[in-house]
Amino acid sequence: MKKDILAYTDGSAVVAGKNKGNGGFGTYFPDLFGERRAFSLGFKETKTGEMEVMALLYAIKTMPIAYSEPVRLIVYSDSEYVVKSFTEYRLERWIDAGWRNSSGIVKNLKLWKKIVEELDKRKSYMNLQMRHIRSHQVEKSKNIFEKKNLLKDPNIQGNMVADRLADYKRHKELI
Repeated sequence: MKKDILAYTDGSAVVAGKNKGNGGFGTYFPDLFGERRAFSLGFKETKTGEMEVMALLYAIKTMPIAYSEPVRLIVYSDSEYVVKSFTEYRLERWIDAGWRNSSGIVKNLKLWKKIVEELDKRKSYMNLQMRHIRSHQVEKSKNIFEKKNLLKDPNIQGNMVADRLADYKRHKELI
């Protein structure tokens, strides 16, 4: 039986159009082998998509290279870009096409290559599953009863933690 490990990832950047700005990512594990763990860094001159991919990379890299039992890493992300890269097999198509897509060279190429490398190191025991979660559901709701119900959902709670980590680091300790 596979052990399920949940991770929540989010990225954030303050930018407009093609510009880059300050950004950050958050990766949160409510229970990583018995411990609650969180990772977050802030960066200068970045974009939200890059931070979303970086958050996933940290979720994968947090898993040990070798482990004695099968594990399913279930990553919740509010980034359709990141989730659909797996659920719609975009990543596989990019690799097959020499890291190109219909727009040219794949964006965030170095990070995607690093993700493939890190997944390969863990393929003997780890299976990655990506799941999309809508962002900012609680903040967007105008109904107090709906907000209370949303706050009871552990996946929404996890997404909110990752969002706060990303947003905080966007303003602090920039690399």
